[in-house]
Amino acid sequence: MEEKLSIQDASRRLNISQRDVREYIRNGELKAERDPNSEHGRWLVVMPEDGWEDKFKAYLDKLDASITRWWWANEQKTGFVHYLENTGIENVEPDYLCGQRSENLWSSAGHTRNQRCLECLMQATERGLPLFEEDLPD
Repeated sequence: MEEKLSIQDASRRLNISQRDVREYIRNGELKAERDPNSEHGRWLVVMPEDGWEDKFKAYLDKLDASITRWWWANEQKTGFVHYLENTGIENVEPDYLCGQRSENLWSSAGHTRNQRCLECLMQATERGLPLFEEDLPD
């Protein structure tokens, strides 16, 4: 049986804005129908099958997967590079696997294997996270 939700509820479930839900309805990527029980004729979104994904979010996820997780925790680029657990666009402060705190992050391009934080490396390995070994100089 098809599940039908209000635009607001569909927005929450699909993790996209209500504006985006309406746009996807207009361009036919999501189906919707009038609620027969609504005196104002509100729209109900026919929920897509599992696995449906917002195109922009899919693009950001693909981009995110290609960006290294190893970053310096200080502007001087001293100490160790740390593994950033999440690079979401809403991050305010870096969230490194080892718990290191930092107000910002700096590119680790050109860092060497022995400059990696051992705790971050162990946790990333245990979790099966990508280590971006191809980024290391030979």
